[in-house]
Amino acid sequence: MKQKSTISDVAKLAGVSKSAVSKYLNNIPYVSDETRKRIEQAIKELDYYPNNFARALVHNSIKLIGLVISNIHIMINTELIKSIEEEANQLGYNIVLVTTNDNEANDERLLEILKDRFQHLDGLILANARENRLNLEALKRSFEHIVMVHRHVPTDFIDYVVVDNYTGGKLAAEYLVRLGHKQIGMIEGQKDIYPTRERARGFIEVLQKYELYHPAYIIEGGKTLEDGYRAAEKIMLSNHKPTAIFAISDVLAFGLLDAAREYGWKIPEEISLIGFDNLFFCKLARVPLTTIDSRIKELGTQAVQLLVQKIEGQIAKETLQQVMLAPSLVSRESCKEISHQ
Repeated sequence: MKQKSTISDVAKLAGVSKSAVSKYLNNIPYVSDETRKRIEQAIKELDYYPNNFARALVHNSIKLIGLVISNIHIMINTELIKSIEEEANQLGYNIVLVTTNDNEANDERLLEILKDRFQHLDGLILANARENRLNLEALKRSFEHIVMVHRHVPTDFIDYVVVDNYTGGKLAAEYLVRLGHKQIGMIEGQKDIYPTRERARGFIEVLQKYELYHPAYIIEGGKTLEDGYRAAEKIMLSNHKPTAIFAISDVLAFGLLDAAREYGWKIPEEISLIGFDNLFFCKLARVPLTTIDSRIKELGTQAVQLLVQKIEGQIAKETLQQVMLAPSLVSRESCKEISHQ
């Protein structure tokens, strides 16, 4: 009986270290193209196939999905990663996490990074889409199966699973109007991110409908707690103080809550506040936050299910699947009804 080949045999024939072979087999970055080719040739010559590679030969799959996010430290990304990883594991897949660190150069080099380090991926989940940065056409040519989730840009050739951000913005505005507010403000998000623009669009359209839209109440925000804090300071120093504010994300709303605490600004007695996303910490905040539920757990779960169905041929690869989930209002303690005498 022929003795089974080992990693040492592969390394010796390929003329590389055992650690290089191990990195290749486990899809760990920093294996050069030249080294990869030599290892692959040695594996073939020695008939060395660990379980995952044998499976790959039979099914053209190693059960590995790439998840690309913008920043691992953003709270909503943490919740999204958890839901995606849990569902992937349930379906027998593992996740490779790639973060671009909100860096424009990394966004523009994403395809190069993925092809260089993660060439064996069965598919990609993109949660970092930002307009004018990602070359989606090139990504689609290189990776057959791609699903955008949570943060996307409109396309007619890539699947996505997102919440209806436009309707979510409308829900927030309608709620504040029903509570009797007439001076209603908004803290904006990043303008090159399509979903946050859609939230703002829906919100402003409702205000315009009721003739309550005042540009002076629209405050530049961003994405971080610090951005929300600074936006709150601008509101406090302004001659145009709204009685209610819609923060385009819960994180910005948390920043405003911090500023309100330090400045002695009472919520909701002096100002009502509504966020967007329904992060876990909303119910634990000093003033439990009213917010729009972006159904982040369901987004992650459905994105994985869709991608796996495409990978395994349960859905034809040419069949475009673009799923939009309905948001909902979660009423807590940060908003109050006001009366007009």
